[in-house]
Amino acid sequence: MYPLLRRATRRLEFKNVILPLIIVFAKSLIGNFLKMHKLQNPFSKTSIAVIGDVMLDKYIFGEVERISPEAPVPITLVTGEKFVPGGAANTAANVATLGGRALLFGLTGADEAKDVLVNESKKFGINVRGLRSIEGRRTTQKIRVLGQSQQLLRIDYEELKALEVVEQNNLVQDLKAATSLNAVLVSDYAKGLISENLMKHIFEHCHKNNILVFIDPKPDHQAWYRGAFMITPNRKEAEAMVGYKLSSHENVLKAGKQLQANLGAHILITLGDKGMCLFEKNQEALVIQTEAREVYDVSGAGDTAVAALCLGYCSGMSLRESAVFANKAAGIKVGKLGTAPVRLEEIPA
Repeated sequence: MYPLLRRATRRLEFKNVILPLIIVFAKSLIGNFLKMHKLQNPFSKTSIAVIGDVMLDKYIFGEVERISPEAPVPITLVTGEKFVPGGAANTAANVATLGGRALLFGLTGADEAKDVLVNESKKFGINVRGLRSIEGRRTTQKIRVLGQSQQLLRIDYEELKALEVVEQNNLVQDLKAATSLNAVLVSDYAKGLISENLMKHIFEHCHKNNILVFIDPKPDHQAWYRGAFMITPNRKEAEAMVGYKLSSHENVLKAGKQLQANLGAHILITLGDKGMCLFEKNQEALVIQTEAREVYDVSGAGDTAVAALCLGYCSGMSLRESAVFANKAAGIKVGKLGTAPVRLEEIPA
């Protein structure tokens, strides 16, 4: 009876006293880390290869004042438009704007959208030499129409066709040619680029050369991810991976431990307005409350989080410090409209 009582007391003490102190200490270390490097870029020597499904995001802005007489739909008077890198390209953009060296590997069509994507990616300082084009394939493009800052419609152009083996091999050879990498970040949007065979070759190369592998996952592909250093599902993805809802804190803890056991990796589950939960091997789970002041648009927040997490750890932060840093970065992102990378100077010390 007494041993059970003592264990329960220790668990309660950890949750109510020790865990909050760990979070405060980690935040203090992040602040000191950023302040120490205020006049210089702490991530300038960190090289991250991002490989995955690249996309071009297009935003059409307009004003809606009436309904069409042809159908019950709003008429949008266009006032402007912009293009931004999306998917894996947005992850690479976050690596670059946070101060790291971003190398992007992926596939596009040989079309106008590809040219725009390349040009927009270069504006962020992304190395795009790892992008390959295929004749007859369409570059994935997401077009969003917004009226009064509210999304009215999304139009997708994409081909969900798996790559030929020769194209996979070409990507692997391009990746192998990249030198001085600290990590490979796999951005899997299930658009045809990531496959079991490709992941096998990525792991072989990375494990041989002591390169860490971080994965922003798709649930259907989780069997391919064993061998990764870190996997970062959001709540919905984690639920699909374990087969039950994460409707309680207990289920979040259960899911994180289950994924950790199944995949042999560190796990960071992003929980939207509930923050994040880090499952580090041989450590108690770390719950990090969100720092977002206003949630305006969550699109791309996962890209920002995994980019910041990867950069932080590869630049000398502990996993816990890196998770706190990622939470800060994601909190900035959700306050922005649309796909938009976060810059280092935007993150509070």
